[in-house]
Amino acid sequence: MIKLSGKQILVFLQVHYEFVKEIFDVSKPDFILDSDTLTKYIEEYNLNHERKISITKLIDVKFCRQLPTKDFKINRSYIDFLQFLFDDFTLDLPETLKERYKTIFELFSKLKTADKTSKTVVLITNIINVIDVFLNDIHRQTQRLLIDTESLKVNANEFSDLSKRLEKAIFWIDEYIEPLNKILEKGHPESFYSAIVEIQSYTSEKRYVAETYKLKREYAKLYASALYARTELDQNLQKLTRELKPLLDRIKSDSIILSGFYHFVENIDYPERYIIPIPHPIKKTKGNPIFKKFDSEAQFYVDQFNYKTADTFYVEQVEDLEWLPDSTYFKEQLLKEKGVSDFYKWCFDILKQHTQEITLSKYFTITNLLLEEDLAVDYNSDERNEIILDDAILMMPKVKIYERISNKT
Repeated sequence: MIKLSGKQILVFLQVHYEFVKEIFDVSKPDFILDSDTLTKYIEEYNLNHERKISITKLIDVKFCRQLPTKDFKINRSYIDFLQFLFDDFTLDLPETLKERYKTIFELFSKLKTADKTSKTVVLITNIINVIDVFLNDIHRQTQRLLIDTESLKVNANEFSDLSKRLEKAIFWIDEYIEPLNKILEKGHPESFYSAIVEIQSYTSEKRYVAETYKLKREYAKLYASALYARTELDQNLQKLTRELKPLLDRIKSDSIILSGFYHFVENIDYPERYIIPIPHPIKKTKGNPIFKKFDSEAQFYVDQFNYKTADTFYVEQVEDLEWLPDSTYFKEQLLKEKGVSDFYKWCFDILKQHTQEITLSKYFTITNLLLEEDLAVDYNSDERNEIILDDAILMMPKVKIYERISNKT
C-alpha cells in the first residue's frame, strides 16, 4: 500500500487541476461516474497534456474508489476540499442539519453531569467541533441558496420558462427556506439556536466558578464559541428572512401574474379558451367630471397647505466601542509574570499595549483581577503612585500580587 504525503496530494491537484475540476463538475450531485464516462474523460485529457493520468493513478492518490457496481465515487475528503476550493457546494436537505441538534444536545447533557476534568475537556472540544461544522453547513446552504435564487431573479436560461421559475421558487420555499427557518428559529425550544443560547448561558457562569483555572479556561473557550455562533446564526437568519424568502415570494407571485398575462395574450384571438369571458369595454365619452368653478376653488384651498416647514432630524452620535481582550487574557499575562511588585502600575502598562485611550472604566476592568480567589495580595507599603488616565488621575497604593498556591485537580 502506497503511503501518501500531503505534498504528493497537493502536487497531484496542481498538475491535474483542469481534470479534477472537470470530473468534479460532471459527477455532481452524488459525485459518482460510471467506468465508461471516467475512461472517456481520461483519454480526452491525456491527448492534450504531457503529464498523463490513469484510473490506477486516481486510486493511488485516493481521489476515487470503485464501487461494487463498477462505478467510481470521489473520496469524501476530496469532495469537501474541492467544494471549498471551487466555492461550489451542493445543497443538502435541511433534515441532515437536524442531526446536529441531537448531537449537540446529547453532548451538552453529558457535559452538565461530567465529574472528571479530562472528560469535561473532551466534551467541550467535541461541542465546539459540532458548532463549527454546523456553522459551516449553514453558511454553505445559505450562500448556495443565494446563488441559485439569483438565477431565478435574472431569468437565467434554464429558468426562462415561467412555469419552471414558479415551480422552482415553490420548491425552494417549501423544501429549504421554511425548514431552515425552523432549525434556526429563536423561540423554538428544539432549534439549534436555542441550544446555543443554553450553552452560552451555562458557560457564562462556569467560566468563573469552575474549580480550577484549566476548567475555567475550557469553559471560556466554549462560551466564546457559543457567542460567535449566535452572531453567525443571526446573520444567516437575517439573510433567510430578509433576502431569500421575500425574493422567492416575489418570484412566485410575479410568475403567476406573468403566466396569466402570457396565457391572455396567446389566446387573444380565441376568447373561448378563457375560463372567464372578457367583459365588453365601456364606450368612451368626452366630458369634464369636475365643475370648473368648484375645481378653481378647491385648488385655491389645497394650495394653502403646500407650504410646509422642513423637518429637522438630529442624528445622535453613537460612540464606537473599542475591542479589548477579556479578563481571562489579562489574567494569563499576569500569571506569566510569576508575581508583580506594583500591580496598579502593571495594569496601566499592559492596558497601554492594547489601546491609546485609557479610561477609568477600562482601567478598573483589569484591576478587578484583585478579586480572583486564586491570587494573593500583599499591602506592605504606604507608598502611592500617580496613575494618569484620560478621564481621571488616581493615587494608587503599591501592592504586590502573585498566584496563590493550592491543590489543583
